[in-house]
Amino acid sequence: METYQAKLTKLPGAGRRSTRPWSDGADAASPGGGSLLAPFRLTAEESARFVRIVSQGALISRHYGIYQWLSGEEVQQVLPHQILIAAWGDFAKRDLKLDVTSALPNVRTEQVARCRIDEFVYKAHEEWVAAGRQPVLLETADFAAPRACGCPIHAALRGMRSAVMHGVRDERSGNESLYIALDTESLGAIPRVDGFKFLVHCLIAQIDVAFRRVAAFPLEEPKLPQATCAGWRDLSRREREILGCLRRGETNMDIAAALDISPHTVKNHLQRIFRKVGVHNRTQAAAHYNEAIRTHGEHA
Repeated sequence: METYQAKLTKLPGAGRRSTRPWSDGADAASPGGGSLLAPFRLTAEESARFVRIVSQGALISRHYGIYQWLSGEEVQQVLPHQILIAAWGDFAKRDLKLDVTSALPNVRTEQVARCRIDEFVYKAHEEWVAAGRQPVLLETADFAAPRACGCPIHAALRGMRSAVMHGVRDERSGNESLYIALDTESLGAIPRVDGFKFLVHCLIAQIDVAFRRVAAFPLEEPKLPQATCAGWRDLSRREREILGCLRRGETNMDIAAALDISPHTVKNHLQRIFRKVGVHNRTQAAAHYNEAIRTHGEHA
């Protein structure tokens, strides 16, 4: 299969900082002073690939489905990346929700609750706005230096060399969704095609739809009541995380992907949880958890 990369040339001016969206001479000025993306004629192969991407995305209903879709060959050929950060909400009020999708070890959404990446995201948003809310490609060092901490997510961000940033603005609510695709390839090694902005624009629209189909991954779980019974108190932190996922209806595969553990490990944890809280299956465990939260809330 011929890939986009086989047809591409290196970006002109690679390595020089610029917040200007990619320009291939096909853009027309918009009344607002920005640019309008001109439709780009795809080859038959490219059209078929994009139809497959849209078809696969339409089936997504869980976080694990998003992970599989984004890491698949079809999406990766259009938008190569190792980390995708999704941020949505009111950027002006700094009221955001975040989701992190990656195959890298321990680079997961749950890490954001322990070590925030908000400033990285806000700087990326500033670059996108400065570029007229059009697709932007930058060296990561040009717009944000990740914190020098040893957590998995910041360690991974320090290894990224380039970022493709694009989003969607909801004109009705004023909220925005921003997607930051990060890769270890530098600008000088990342090729392009005419109309690449148009492809990214179309793909991000589909990614946005897919993320809207799944509930936000909670960064903080309600505290389990400590006075309910000895079984609840005996649960480890990991077992509580898994029980929280279970309450949201996640499958073993979903939980494994979210917590970066194997499905077999998830199964073993569940068996220990069942024994500790005195239930026989995941439905009973989730029901007992929900009842405990309703009864004791977060103040137990």
